[in-house]
Amino acid sequence: MSYGPYDFRWTREGEKWKAVKGLDSLIKMYNRNGGSGSNKTKLVSCCGKLLLLWEGCMKHNPNNRKKIWCAEITLETDDEGEVWGNAEWIDVVQSVPTQCELLNCLVVSV
Repeated sequence: MSYGPYDFRWTREGEKWKAVKGLDSLIKMYNRNGGSGSNKTKLVSCCGKLLLLWEGCMKHNPNNRKKIWCAEITLETDDEGEVWGNAEWIDVVQSVPTQCELLNCLVVSV
């Protein structure tokens, strides 16, 4: 079985990698908004959820800017042991000049 570079997968020790189910709409949004052409993608844990951040290019870009997208993801295991994801929120969190790069992510609790 071949895996795409933007699939979400999980494993337990000694098991094969399995797909996280239920994230098809997130993957489509990611691919449509610059994620598929950018290696500037970060995944961080925050308060029991995952945050996926990526750089997205704007199609019509007269101001020479790009968007930073964020998706908030929850994971659950069903009775059969399959992992299901739910993208609870997806939106642009910042617009920055194109020369800026998403290098690191840091979660801060207040």
